[in-house]
Amino acid sequence: MKMKKIKGLDQKINNLKIMEIQQKGIVLLQFSADWCGPCRSMEPTVEQFKEKSKVTFQKVNVDTENIIAQKYGVRSIPCFIALKDGEPTGRKLGVQSLDQLLELVK
Repeated sequence: MKMKKIKGLDQKINNLKIMEIQQKGIVLLQFSADWCGPCRSMEPTVEQFKEKSKVTFQKVNVDTENIIAQKYGVRSIPCFIALKDGEPTGRKLGVQSLDQLLELVK
């Protein structure tokens, strides 16, 4: 069966709603899950990152967006991946400091 690409903020594949990752500029993706303690402990640092950086930030839940996690080869969380114009430029695994996140998107 041929898949039709749907324009807009979301795509659908086999009736599953898939979030779209921004393809322009620099983006920091955080792969996490609601049940992950280290992921939850990153929330204050992520909020600081959003305040101090002009980089687009997107949180990806590996439980509901596992197709995206597979696309980027995420096997452990929390995982942060920096993208520039849709291409990965860096990756950090585990709990990170604000400085480490800022360095990742330079």
